[in-house]
Amino acid sequence: MPNPILKIKRGSGAPTSLSTGELAIDVLNKSLFVGTADGPLAIGGEHVFAKKSYADAAVSAEASLRSAADATLTTNLASEVTRAQAAEGTLTTNLASEVTRATAAEAALGTRIDNVLSNVTPGSLDSLSEIVTAFQAADSNLNGAITSLASSASTGLTNEVTRATGAESALGTRIDGVVSAATALTSRVSAAESDIVSNASAISAEVTARTSAVSAEASTRASADTSLGNRLTSLETEIDGGTY
Repeated sequence: MPNPILKIKRGSGAPTSLSTGELAIDVLNKSLFVGTADGPLAIGGEHVFAKKSYADAAVSAEASLRSAADATLTTNLASEVTRAQAAEGTLTTNLASEVTRATAAEAALGTRIDNVLSNVTPGSLDSLSEIVTAFQAADSNLNGAITSLASSASTGLTNEVTRATGAESALGTRIDGVVSAATALTSRVSAAESDIVSNASAISAEVTARTSAVSAEASTRASADTSLGNRLTSLETEIDGGTY
């Protein structure tokens, strides 16, 4: 006679109640349940245990995310280095321009002093009062030129110091931001790696336990099938537990 077809309870979603030892399958989530004194207990299936493909996908996704973050960080650092080098080049150029301007101003001052001296009429400094008057006039002109030069140099230096200070402050702020982002990224990647390692260990242990359980269940089921087949040899009906 043909072997009888054995069916257990089945339905979509977890069963709400089962008799102790009674089996049921959730065909929607592909999970197996057994009845216990405390209610239905999930003992296998995709809804209960994580697949290796899930862990592989999680590891691959995290690796891609980390690679993209590393690339972004590298790009940002390269951009910051380029900007800092450009700022340093501008500062060097400005300082060189200020030196050139100061040198030209000193040369112009020397020329003005020479002009003052060249305008002194020979024989006009015969008396002490004439000499004093001439030196006072020359001194006044010299003081005016020096004051003008000093004021111009001071203004230029102050402007350059202000610009350089602002550039250094902006550079420091941007570098601090990059360092902070790098630190946060390192912490997040470390935490993700730790989670992945933990999940991988748990999945490995679950796979081992599940393999052992399946092997034991297969052996038990084989024995039970043999015993049940002998007992139901005279029955040619289909046993159906119904739905829940």
